[in-house]
Amino acid sequence: MLTVTQADALNSMGTIIILHAVYGVTDHIVNLCDKFAEAGISAKAPWLFDRIGDGVVHPYTSQGTDAGRGSYAGISEREILLDVAACSREAQKKGPVAICGFCTGGTWAWVSAALLDLEAALVFYGSQVADHVNRKPKCPVELHYGDSDFVVPFDVITQIKDANPGIALHIYPGCNHAFFNPDQRFYDQDASSLLWSRSLEFLRQRFSEIKRKD
Repeated sequence: MLTVTQADALNSMGTIIILHAVYGVTDHIVNLCDKFAEAGISAKAPWLFDRIGDGVVHPYTSQGTDAGRGSYAGISEREILLDVAACSREAQKKGPVAICGFCTGGTWAWVSAALLDLEAALVFYGSQVADHVNRKPKCPVELHYGDSDFVVPFDVITQIKDANPGIALHIYPGCNHAFFNPDQRFYDQDASSLLWSRSLEFLRQRFSEIKRKD
């Protein structure tokens, strides 16, 4: 059975599904669920690595990164989409559903936005989005990248933007990969605060649009 870490907001305006990076559902992801809930958006973070073992979480080390890449490689696209869809079906009982993801999870947020019925998607330094630029999201999307990202070089970010000119893509000067995560070495407090405020504005606007239609 899929494990899901979640936080329910009082008077929730909608739900966001959070897809983890190669490290799994770390404290950063758990804390982010709570942070979204405090902002009025319920959150669900599926433990995608449950497909390969119970409670798999990798450390923020080079060995942990390699192990996490191996963990993701052991899960098929079909399995990831099944888990995202299961979270979405449950969340849709209470209102609109968006998705976000970090690093490899950001890539899967992009793919999910193209193949599943979601209301919005946030991609935080998605590491393989360039490999899926021909898969067009069916919902509004915002992408966030640092211009010094060692995983996604700036020319690759430019390729993503050029292939999707109508999609909002925010660039954070001087920021490297995972700059939003306070537990990782490239954390940037100012850029993190800006990303957070932009993301909340995007989600609140989108959820409000959906509710007005209803």
